[in-house]
Amino acid sequence: MFEDKKIRNLLLDEEKVEDLIRKYYSDIYKYCFFHLGNRETAQDITQEVFLKFLKSRDTYREYGKLKNYLYVVAKYTIKDFFRKRCETTEKLEVESSCDGGLDNVPLQVDIWREIQRLDPLDKELIILRYYQDLRVKDIAQIVNLPTSTVGYKIKRIEKLLKLRLEEMKYER
Repeated sequence: MFEDKKIRNLLLDEEKVEDLIRKYYSDIYKYCFFHLGNRETAQDITQEVFLKFLKSRDTYREYGKLKNYLYVVAKYTIKDFFRKRCETTEKLEVESSCDGGLDNVPLQVDIWREIQRLDPLDKELIILRYYQDLRVKDIAQIVNLPTSTVGYKIKRIEKLLKLRLEEMKYER
C-alpha cells in the first residue's frame, strides 16, 4: 500500500510509463543477461518482460516493490524461453562479459564458471544478490522464501564458491 497509489498513477500516464521503463530497464536487462549470456536474447527477453507488464498494467496490484515484481516476471519469462529452446533444441551463443580490468578477467571467468555449476535456485540467489545488488529482503520476496532462509542460503553458497575457487587455485 505504501507505493500502491503512486504506482497506479504512474501506470495511467503513458509518459510516466516510459519513465518507469527507463528507470528499471537496465536492471532487468542485466538480470536477463546473467541468466542467458547473450546480449540480443537478453534484450528480447527484457522487452518481452516490459510488454507483459504493460499488457497487465490495468489489473496490476502493488504488493511490494515494482522492481521485485519485474524480476519475477523476468524469471518466468526466462524459464519459458529455456523451455521453448529445449523443445526446439536451439543453441544459444554465450558471450563473455566482464566489468573489471584485465587483471581480474581470469578470476571473473572462474567465478562465473562456478556460478553456472550451481543449482538453479542458488544461481538465482547469487545473481540477485551480487550482480543485481538486491537486499536479502527483496530477494526473499522475488524467490518466495523466508528472509532468514535466503540469508542462510547465500552464506552457504558463498562458502561453497570460496572453497571451489581455492581448490582451483591449488590445482593450477
